[in-house]
Amino acid sequence: MQEFANRQPQSTSPVVWVLSTGEDHEGGEVLGVYASKEAAKGPFVEAAKRIPFDLDRAWQDEESGAVHAHGGCDWVSLEPHPLITQTQIGTQQ
Repeated sequence: MQEFANRQPQSTSPVVWVLSTGEDHEGGEVLGVYASKEAAKGPFVEAAKRIPFDLDRAWQDEESGAVHAHGGCDWVSLEPHPLITQTQIGTQQ
């Protein structure tokens, strides 16, 4: 996780980092929304430490810079999401 804070998603709009946790096939909950990946680093590590099982996998998505940790059936993710600052016009399906 040394490259944790070095990757930023390519985007023209502001980005927030959403920290979430949950169980496989059970959904999850948002733990926090951060203005930068660096600001979320400590909370991500703390949330990963709370997984009650040994971590069996941890990875970073090359394209988005999102980071994930998984142990047993529990997971923690930190993912970038564009911040919507104005009404979006277009079709939604």
